[in-house]
Amino acid sequence: MVAQWKWLHPKVRTILAMALAMAAPAVARADAVEDFYRGKEVKVIIGLPAGGGYDIYGRLYARHLSRFLPGHPSVVVQNQPGAAAVPMTNAMFAQQPRDGTSVGVGVGSNATAPLFGASGARYDARQLTWIGSLNAEVGLVVSYKTSPVKTAQDLFTKELIVGGSGATDGNVMFPTAMNKVLGTKFKVIPGYGTTNTVAMAMEQKEIEGAGSWHYSSISTNKPEWLTDGSLNILVQLALKPHPDVAKSVPIVTDLAKTPEQRSILELIFAQQDMGRPIFAPPGIPADRVAALRKAFDDMVRDPEFLKDAASLKLEINRPMPGVEMEALIKRLHDLPPDIVHKAAEAIVVGG
Repeated sequence: MVAQWKWLHPKVRTILAMALAMAAPAVARADAVEDFYRGKEVKVIIGLPAGGGYDIYGRLYARHLSRFLPGHPSVVVQNQPGAAAVPMTNAMFAQQPRDGTSVGVGVGSNATAPLFGASGARYDARQLTWIGSLNAEVGLVVSYKTSPVKTAQDLFTKELIVGGSGATDGNVMFPTAMNKVLGTKFKVIPGYGTTNTVAMAMEQKEIEGAGSWHYSSISTNKPEWLTDGSLNILVQLALKPHPDVAKSVPIVTDLAKTPEQRSILELIFAQQDMGRPIFAPPGIPADRVAALRKAFDDMVRDPEFLKDAASLKLEINRPMPGVEMEALIKRLHDLPPDIVHKAAEAIVVGG
């Protein structure tokens, strides 16, 4: 090849030769990944029950994955439900093959569960291979139109009776944490099975609002409530605001009065920004990690994928790349132990 460039200036020949030498390893790596995945089967293991929101997101990802992975392997979906996807994450960490053929779909709290000392979490989130998160879930603190609580500042002076599910659900855990960290006056009534039940209870005036209700859920189930004055949107529960919520509505960290409060809230609510996480076991070869991450990044920008998501009424809001997730998880784990302890105490219901 170099001999064919005899007519070029010597310096130009040198530059071209160096460029080819640098490109060759990248081409070889791409070929190796394609050769590995060709004819293989990739398992997408969803840590939540079939038919729920996380399952629908996971199956959407699985349905499009083969198009974006080199070698176009077949993709099969399995459900391994239980305990907020912790058992699936344990298995992903310790039992699934470390070759890029097993991928998990979990929940945002999987990134911080071991840090908080969650029962049964036997993995180090920093060692998992984070591929990406399909959506940043922005929870909203809302009051019904008949409630005297109209603004975020009212939460510090007036009691707001909110309905929730169980002790580990955000609509119970998050208002409890805000009471402990910020001094808000939520009165949490657990036992409402779903957010639809919470909405019905608001209409019947059994309760006055919700301590966390995902924007994506409201826009799917009660979209008219976002525009007809039925709800007062008080606070956004995430590290970044939702693009479709009024800029005047504060995010939860805006309510912090001290740097310590802000750090505690960041640790608690980081899981919202990683709301639909996709990850794989530790120790996967670097070229396959790069391929899995690139497949995710390309997928969430793909018109066909986005059209499919829209047909299912799934929000794809601020998808987070795997590299960004990895950096955020490391930063959270590097927080001082006393901040971690206080955050863990804040989310304990009844503690």
